[in-house]
Amino acid sequence: MRKSQPIATGKIGWERAQAIFNHPSPPRIVHEQQFDYCSDALDRLAKTPYNKIDFSDLWYYHHDLAYVELQPDLFEYLFLVCLMDWHQTLMNNQPCSHGDSEFHYGLYRGNVLEKMVAPQQRQAIYHFLSDSFLERLNSERGFVYAGMRTPAYAWICRFNSLGIVMPQIDWIWDAWWSLDTPGRAVAALQYCSDLMYLEGENPLFPAWTKEQGGGGPYIWANDSHLYDVGWLPCNLDFLRTTLTLDFVDSKLCQAANRLSDQPEAERARQMLNDFSAASELVELRVTELPELLSRVPSPVEGWSV
Repeated sequence: MRKSQPIATGKIGWERAQAIFNHPSPPRIVHEQQFDYCSDALDRLAKTPYNKIDFSDLWYYHHDLAYVELQPDLFEYLFLVCLMDWHQTLMNNQPCSHGDSEFHYGLYRGNVLEKMVAPQQRQAIYHFLSDSFLERLNSERGFVYAGMRTPAYAWICRFNSLGIVMPQIDWIWDAWWSLDTPGRAVAALQYCSDLMYLEGENPLFPAWTKEQGGGGPYIWANDSHLYDVGWLPCNLDFLRTTLTLDFVDSKLCQAANRLSDQPEAERARQMLNDFSAASELVELRVTELPELLSRVPSPVEGWSV
């Protein structure tokens, strides 16, 4: 079992993204052959200040990440923009995609982090993604439910996308389940609710309807365009050993205590009171979840029980 490392907590912003690549200058010449033969778009991006680039223009570069030989100095200049797009879409509860291109797909299919960055930079990127995700969890308050636009669906799906591309999922997990902010405690209860309740009985996520969508919260779904791969084996091994019936029991108690003086306290107590009756279902689902994550099923498949 891998030993967790402390999260390199720090503000997510352009300065931090730039620092990963030693504050790169724009490439003077672009010779990368853009996947869709739009090399003029790469020229335009290279001539644009990194913090002025329209994130939607990353459509071109996400495809390049997956399919073409990358130009190193162009990669350093544009990948930091990809990281900031990843952060901004997460905070806005949106997938990190533009049209038919998608960040996680490009990262995985192109084996980008193995090919293009040194080990120290790779770790800095993982820390960036981890801190960004934890920042998003800190803002998860109030058990907001809005059908298919429920904010929690976005971070849950993003977490599972990270499980496919980032081997250090335990960094995020351990910091999240420390429950040291109200937002992380709220997120923990949302996650546990899918282990505890049958469809239509979840007090935080009412049943799916044709008009509003919703349901779930589908804690095996992801927001990538990767439809034929699951979580990395090391992440699955970590989840199998960590997410147990006793873990859920203890974290429900901890979350309820953390939220005892917060607006979410009543629902936290409700879930804590419901746990005893739900324990058999929880035990079955904590065993099944890694298997679901290993094969990336769609939400319509879901739990067997």
